[in-house]
Amino acid sequence: MTDAARYKLEVVAPVFPVADVRRSLEYYVAQLSFTVAFQWADRPEDPVRYAILQSGKCELHLSHSEHPVRTQAYVFVDGVSAFYEAVKARAPNITCEIEDQPWEMREFEVADPDGNRLIFGEHLSRLGDGKGEGKDGAG
Repeated sequence: MTDAARYKLEVVAPVFPVADVRRSLEYYVAQLSFTVAFQWADRPEDPVRYAILQSGKCELHLSHSEHPVRTQAYVFVDGVSAFYEAVKARAPNITCEIEDQPWEMREFEVADPDGNRLIFGEHLSRLGDGKGEGKDGAG
């Protein structure tokens, strides 16, 4: 039996370093519709040091850092145009407007309060708007 037959990787969860976990939680919940799945502090009276956010199958972890270093993650979305419209209505920090890219993805990008970037995209072949084959495979 090969190693690949014994296990499979299922989900990657990026960990974003942030200066203020509560502020970041507020941003991701209010601006991007994530839900808070978990929060941890050393003691109940201490500030939150780690949190897990979820939206669909997507999971994002936030970790307190005195000197956060910006990072980024790519999120594949089913219905990226509709998600973009919903997000834009909440007025987050959109750093790149939605656009069809030469690499056959429709994408937009946002930055959180610490400058971490999330790129949301969907392959053009999945779109049913004449720019790809459509989700049902019809052209």
